[in-house]
Amino acid sequence: MMAFRRKRGMKMVAMIALIGVATMISGQTAVAGTYQFVPGDHDMYDLDHYRAYEWGIRIELPETEEIVAANIFFRQIRNWDNNPNDLYVRLLDSNFEGIDTSWDNQGGGDYFAGQGILLNHYEDLSSVAQNITYHFTEADITQLTTNLVDDLTGIAFDPDCHFYNRGIKLTTETDTQGGDDPVPEPAGLGLVGIALLAARKRRS
Repeated sequence: MMAFRRKRGMKMVAMIALIGVATMISGQTAVAGTYQFVPGDHDMYDLDHYRAYEWGIRIELPETEEIVAANIFFRQIRNWDNNPNDLYVRLLDSNFEGIDTSWDNQGGGDYFAGQGILLNHYEDLSSVAQNITYHFTEADITQLTTNLVDDLTGIAFDPDCHFYNRGIKLTTETDTQGGDDPVPEPAGLGLVGIALLAARKRRS
């Protein structure tokens, strides 16, 4: 009976050691969260071709978090006909929250040219509805982070044609600052091996 209890005790020590290392490794994962934002009018008034739109967004993050990825998603967007068309999307340093519209009478070119940075220029989108995602580059994320000194940023849309859609969404992913620290060296796993070897020796 004593031999059985001792053998079971050694197995428990080994399991606890393995759990401890697994916890130590998983503890290095520092992904903080995903944040999603939608405009007050979810489809931005269907991106009417006679107007240009600026969407001011408030993004308040804890001091320990930083944005590491972001994207703009257009759900089921389509041009209203098969004519040539353009859609300009820019990142601006906005000073307000909400949607501001400007009348441009479907003027040719980018209404917000010279402001912020151009994220993408979509040309000749199909009249067949499709989902489109624009993924921010590193430079885009750097500018977005700079904009957020006052917790505000802006996305500008200038549709030079009418684009029906079923919703626009900004998604940001954050990490804790310094969250990319390396995981423990394999030598850490060696400690478990030593513990198991010692347990085996005692058992014999």
